[in-house]
Amino acid sequence: MHLPHIVALIKPVVTCALAVLLVACSSSPETQPKIAKPEVISPIEKENAAYTPQELIEQARHVWQQERDAAQRDALLLDAAAMYINQSKVFKAQALLKMIERSNLSPTLRERTNLLIAQVYMDSSEASASELLTLVSPLSTNKDIRQQQLQLQTDLYHRLQNWAAAADALISSHPATEETIAKVWQWSNHIPKEQLGKAQQDYPALRPYLALRSLVATYGLQPAKLSENIVQFKRVFRGHPLLDYLPESVTRATQLSIKAPEDIVVLLPLSGRLEATGNAVKEGIVAAYFEHTKNVRSTHRVPTLRFVDTVNKSDIQLVEEIGESRWVIGPLIKETIEHLHGKLPPSVNMLALNRISLKKLEEASAIPEDKIANSMEQPDTLNRAQEVVGQQAIAYFALAPEDEAAQLAELIFVNGYRAPVVITSDSNINQRMLASFSQRWQELNALRKGRNKISLTKVTFTDNSSLKEGVTQALDVAQSEKRINQIRYMLNEELYNMPRNREDIDAIVAFASPEQTELLNPMIEASINPFFGKTVPVYATSRSVEYDSTKNQWRDLQNVRFLDMPWMLPHNPKQEMKQQLNGLWQDRSTQESRLFAFGIDAYQLLPHLASMALLPQVAVAGLTGELSMNKNGEIIRTLPQALISNQKVTLYKPLQ
Repeated sequence: MHLPHIVALIKPVVTCALAVLLVACSSSPETQPKIAKPEVISPIEKENAAYTPQELIEQARHVWQQERDAAQRDALLLDAAAMYINQSKVFKAQALLKMIERSNLSPTLRERTNLLIAQVYMDSSEASASELLTLVSPLSTNKDIRQQQLQLQTDLYHRLQNWAAAADALISSHPATEETIAKVWQWSNHIPKEQLGKAQQDYPALRPYLALRSLVATYGLQPAKLSENIVQFKRVFRGHPLLDYLPESVTRATQLSIKAPEDIVVLLPLSGRLEATGNAVKEGIVAAYFEHTKNVRSTHRVPTLRFVDTVNKSDIQLVEEIGESRWVIGPLIKETIEHLHGKLPPSVNMLALNRISLKKLEEASAIPEDKIANSMEQPDTLNRAQEVVGQQAIAYFALAPEDEAAQLAELIFVNGYRAPVVITSDSNINQRMLASFSQRWQELNALRKGRNKISLTKVTFTDNSSLKEGVTQALDVAQSEKRINQIRYMLNEELYNMPRNREDIDAIVAFASPEQTELLNPMIEASINPFFGKTVPVYATSRSVEYDSTKNQWRDLQNVRFLDMPWMLPHNPKQEMKQQLNGLWQDRSTQESRLFAFGIDAYQLLPHLASMALLPQVAVAGLTGELSMNKNGEIIRTLPQALISNQKVTLYKPLQ
C-alpha cells in the first residue's frame, strides 16, 4: 500500500538529507555503536526505549553499511519514527516514514509503516478519516499491530459517525470496563434505524447491545413488561459484560410505577391576542381526551380535564389553579413557563408547551455567596434553589422550527452533499432556523479533518429584489453574466450564450415563508445550468408550505423536498379523524391544523414523561412527528420527508 497524497507534501530536501545520513560518506569518523534490537513487528518501541531517535537512526546507518540488512535497518527507523511521534516531533516522523515507505518492505513492516503513517496524520488537516482508514485496514494477524489498528479505527469511524463500526472497534480494542460498556451502549443507540439490520449481521459483538436497544424501544413505556423482558434478556446473554454494567437508566425504568392521569389541568391563553392559538391546541387536547375516555373500562376512573386561561394571571394564581392536581399540560407562553419554574409542588408532572432556557434560569436563581453563608438560618431558600434545578417531572414540548432546521442539516450531511447553499429571509424565525442549521452543521463537521470538511454558503435576503440578487450571487450567475458582458464589449459582437452557475453546488436549503419560497424555487430552477445534467435538490421546512394556499403554489414548488408532521401528509395515521375535521372545519388554516395535532400529542405524551426522560431510545409515533426526549427534558420531533411532484404532495423516501 502506498502513502496517500499527504505524504508527498514533505519537502524532498529532508528525504535527501536523511538518505545521505544513512549512506554516510567514507570520510566520516566510523563509530561502533552498541546495536539495538529493533522490535520489527510492534509499533511500540520496547527494547529500544532507552535510545534516542538520533541513536536509532545512527544504528540503522551502521547496520546498513556493515550488514546490508534492509529489514533491520527499516525496523530501527520505524522505532525512531515511533519515538518522534511520541515526542510530538511530527515533521521528523513524516520525513522518516516517507523514506521507509519507498523500501521493499515485508508484509509485517508494511503494516507497521502504514500504522505509523496513520498515527502521525491523525490530527493533520491534510488527512481525511477515509484515507487514514485505508492505512489501518485490513487488520493485521499480529496482535500488537492489530490492537493499535483497532484503536485508530475506533477514532476514525467515530469521526465518520459510522457508529456501528466505531462501537465494534472499541469492543475489540479495549477491556470490558464500565466506561467501555457505557460508550458502546451510547454509540449503539446512535446507529440509524435503517442500518440496524446490517449492523446486527456485520458486527456480531454488537448483538447484545442492539438487542437491549430494541427491547427498550419496544417496552420502554411499559415498566412491567420491560422488567419481564430484561429478565429474559439476562438469560439469553448470560455471562456477557453488558449484564455486569447494565445501564442504570434501564434498571430505573423497570422500577417506575406509572399511574394514569386522573385530574389534568391545562394552562392555555384562551383570550386576548393568542386566543385562536390557544383554542386550536385546546380542541386537539379535547379530541384526544374523548378518544381516550371512550376506551376507558367501566372499572377505571375517568380522568377529569380542566382548562385555565393564563392571560392576566400571576404565577401565584396559576399555582392555586393547579391545586392538588399532579398533571399539568402547558403553559404555552415562554414567560409564563419561566414564572412557574421552581414554584410547582414536587409531585407535579408538567408538559410545558414551549421551551425555555434552563441555563439562564439557573444562573438567575443562583444563591449569592453571602446568602449561602447564612443558609443554616434560611432552609427555605436552599429548598427553593433545589426546586429550581428541576426536581419535578417537567418536560418541554414545542413545535420548534429549530428542530426542523437541525434535522435538515443532518439529512443533507448524511446524504453526502458537499456544497449546500442556505438561502434565508431576514425574519426572526428564519434567522433562528439558520442559526440552528449552522450549529448542527458545525457539530457534524467537528470531527472531520481537512478536505473531509464540507463547506456552507449562506445568503440572507430582505425583499424580493434582494432575494433575486442573493440567489444569483450564491449560484455565481451574476459573475457569469459579468464575464459574458466583458467578452461582448471586447469583441463588439453579439454573444449567444447563457449564464452558468457554480458547478460545485449540490443542494439548496430555503428558510423562507410560503410566498417567498414560491418565488425562490423558480429562480433556482432558472439559474441552474442545464448542461451539466444534474438536479440540485431544494430542501425546506414545514414553514415554507401552506396547504390552504392556491393551486399555483404546488406548481411553483415543483420538486421541493420538505419536512412536515405526519398529520399534514398523505397516509397520516388518523385518516378518519382528519376527514371528520375537514368536514367540520373547512376554513381551518394550516397553522391551526398543526396546532390541533400538537394538542393531541400533548395529551397522549403526558403519562409517558417519566419513562421518556430515562430512556432516550423510546420514540412515540405522534401526529407531529416521531417524539423522543433529550437530556434537557425537551421533546424532539423527527419529521418525515415529503416531495412536491406534479402539483401533489407525496411521501419521499430517498434511496439507501
